[in-house]
Amino acid sequence: MSENLVGIDIGGTKILIILINKKGKIIKRIEFPMINKQYKNVLEKILLNLKTFGKFKSIGIGSAGDINSKKGIIRYSPNIPEWKNINLKKYFEKKLKVKTIVDNDANCAAYGSFVLDGKRKNKNLITLTLGTGIGGGIVIDGKLYRGSTGSAGEIGHITINPNGPKCSCGNPGCLEAYIGKKGRISIAKSMGFNKHVSDTKILTEYARNGNKNAIAAFSKIAFYLAVGLHNIIHIFNPDMITFSGGVSNSFDLLKDTLMKELNKFTFKTPLKHVKIRKSNYSKDLGAIGAAYLSRE
Repeated sequence: MSENLVGIDIGGTKILIILINKKGKIIKRIEFPMINKQYKNVLEKILLNLKTFGKFKSIGIGSAGDINSKKGIIRYSPNIPEWKNINLKKYFEKKLKVKTIVDNDANCAAYGSFVLDGKRKNKNLITLTLGTGIGGGIVIDGKLYRGSTGSAGEIGHITINPNGPKCSCGNPGCLEAYIGKKGRISIAKSMGFNKHVSDTKILTEYARNGNKNAIAAFSKIAFYLAVGLHNIIHIFNPDMITFSGGVSNSFDLLKDTLMKELNKFTFKTPLKHVKIRKSNYSKDLGAIGAAYLSRE
């Protein structure tokens, strides 16, 4: 039987499907935009692509939102609000007769980072996905921690200011409200940039070319990120914290302010111990982690 594994990352704007061998090397990679978000159309398109992959041992699927990982159901995804109580495990196991697991995308990213970035040696690891929203995954003693209802790891919804701006979840002052996409746009605008320049990639170009306002915007993002990490370090005392997602590509612009702020308030012993870095596998981490989880 083939030892190859499939990993699927279902996002609000695109779908990523990968085929990896048992050593984690990507054999095939397919990515396509989420144009029609009706779940039947999306699942049929995924299925058609999977049928080109040849034989594989299992499928792992990661998606943002509230996931019932035991039953393989997406209860609700904020990125795809049309999808409610969709049983992906049942669908793919029926169609392909292959073991399928479904989990939160940040959980998948955390497990992928544990295997690849941490080499399974950093037993206590936290991964933050920095993108449109802010996700989180937790590995404790080498095992993915999901909590009692599968809802653990919602780091983006830590309240850092109860009087802060309203988050997409409806609550005020979440970390995501400050450094998710809407928060980053707000910070960029406060620095004099228009919406066109508020895209993180463009803001990054300005900052790397020495634009003082762009550099200041990243310093502000790093400050709020430090507030979140300060709490995480004190609660979990991790060996490693890694970042994935689009904003992680700008980690070099965040790092100095981030560490400066953490050194002000965080207990010295756990801060000195923890390794804080961008994942080396950020682009495909969620899909790779999903594939590895399907094998466990």
